[in-house]
Amino acid sequence: MRTARSKGIRERRVIVRHGLRSALTPVVTQFGIDLGQLIGGVVVIETVFSLPGLGKTAVTAINQQDLPVIIGIVLFASVAVVIANLLVDVAYAVLDPRVRLH
Repeated sequence: MRTARSKGIRERRVIVRHGLRSALTPVVTQFGIDLGQLIGGVVVIETVFSLPGLGKTAVTAINQQDLPVIIGIVLFASVAVVIANLLVDVAYAVLDPRVRLH
């Protein structure tokens, strides 16, 4: 950032291009981690507040030992986490020029 400022680049561009892009990497990482926790937390929230949804369906399927529904819910949650991690990896490549997709 110091070099960019010394070249005479506007302050706004220095902050956005050099500072913000580097600072967003941990935010994007935390987003990927939070998505998995959100899917896990939906089971607790829907059970506690008696809300209909995927979490309540999962608890009901586990109590009734409904294996196809359990497998479907676990598969859906797994795919959601994998897609979120893929999006995080693509966001890394967009934000940080040192990261390259092969």
